[in-house]
Amino acid sequence: MSDKKKKRIGIIGYGQIGSFLYGEITQKPELEMELSFVYETNKKLTESLPDKHVIGSIEDFPSRRPDLVVEAADPDAVRQLGEFILTHTDLMIMSVAALGDAALEENLKKTCRQQGTRLYIPHGAVLGLDGLQDGKEMWEEISITMRKSPKNLNFRWAGGIKAEDITEETVLYDGPTRGVCPLYPKNVNSHATLALAVLGLDRTHSVLIADPELDVSVIEIDAKGAGNEIHIVRKNPIKGVTGKLTLLSTLESLKKIIGSQEGIQVF
Repeated sequence: MSDKKKKRIGIIGYGQIGSFLYGEITQKPELEMELSFVYETNKKLTESLPDKHVIGSIEDFPSRRPDLVVEAADPDAVRQLGEFILTHTDLMIMSVAALGDAALEENLKKTCRQQGTRLYIPHGAVLGLDGLQDGKEMWEEISITMRKSPKNLNFRWAGGIKAEDITEETVLYDGPTRGVCPLYPKNVNSHATLALAVLGLDRTHSVLIADPELDVSVIEIDAKGAGNEIHIVRKNPIKGVTGKLTLLSTLESLKKIIGSQEGIQVF
């Protein structure tokens, strides 16, 4: 292990992603990271953690001197805490769908410019994002279609739809990506990530399908332009609303951001 200073990582939210990152950071010294803090509003989730690892108020986080804060909670955390965090340090957000709110998107960009901080968006479940970004000047249209079982979708903001009422393949949304973000913010972070990286939230097309027969998450991406076409399909085992590949890719993105990877790196 090198003798360089470890990067201090703060975590907001201690659900599936937050607890995964906590375990990796605290149990793998070779990552060259150390935990700055965990902040979770549901205190029951963190009651088993050492007191020194948990802060009771987000106002206390600057004293922990994090090099980077990872939001792994929900869109409300981005809305309520994003500007405050970016005033002090860099931020990586998992709840990318929060940026479907155009005013919030612009406000966080403005804060970054004023404070000299950075807002990072990991590629998450979006495979091939680098190639799509490389060709973003030529793409005329991009669409992303997601298929999941209703039991793996969060309907909290979906206007009264219930998972148990869906008994056959059902199209829940078909339209611009910005429109699906407030309806299924826990499920469409990959949609928002793709849109923000290439054509934007208003020019990217999103389709969300609930299929009770599925036991995996399926994402299809199609891009067309200047005679070129790309079709990408990804199937991923899923627990809750988050797939295993998302957890692993989140850690890889974190490692790249803080520069903890050694040897040859392909970005």
